[in-house]
Amino acid sequence: MEFYLNRYTHSVDVTAALSNLSYGGDEANLAAALRLVRTRVFTANNGARLRDPQVAHLAVIFTDNQSTNVTSTLMEAAATRKAGIALITVGIGTAVDPYELSAVASYPHHHTMFHVDRLSNLNTVSNPIKRIICRGMH
Repeated sequence: MEFYLNRYTHSVDVTAALSNLSYGGDEANLAAALRLVRTRVFTANNGARLRDPQVAHLAVIFTDNQSTNVTSTLMEAAATRKAGIALITVGIGTAVDPYELSAVASYPHHHTMFHVDRLSNLNTVSNPIKRIICRGMH
């Protein structure tokens, strides 16, 4: 875990922290990532405000590969959404599974699932994702 929600209070600091993240490797253990989001990131101790209806409760999942265990990933995605955390998925490249991305994304997935052919094209989906984040998923 690089940082929790309560570590920074200014968006510029979050942006700087995000720019310092490093690539984690070749495998996509999305089930473990979703479990971490649900059980450690979106907790009151780590800055989540799940009871505050004015705060968007959503995670953006970026992946460039199919998950290592699709069944576990779909179960964790369902548990995460059931916990009140909306999920936006962003697939990058050709190794992603569009079915898996849509099954992980919150409903309606045609609004919460994105795909770009390469990392350099990520900016093409940034505005729709920003609109979802700013508007929230209710």
